[in-house]
Amino acid sequence: MAQRTTPEPEQPNRLARIIKLLTRWRRTFRHVTDAIDHAAKVLQKVQAVWEEWTPATAH
Repeated sequence: MAQRTTPEPEQPNRLARIIKLLTRWRRTFRHVTDAIDHAAKVLQKVQAVWEEWTPATAH
């Protein structure tokens, strides 16, 4: 009888998929972090303009 061998090629494929998934998550989170940083900078600029404009209209 032929003896069944364990599917060795499946293990590197699984590892490669896990690495690809983790890399994709890392890239996604980096993009999300960059977007949040950009939004924070924009909000700071908007707040500065608002603070300059508000006292001028209060008088």
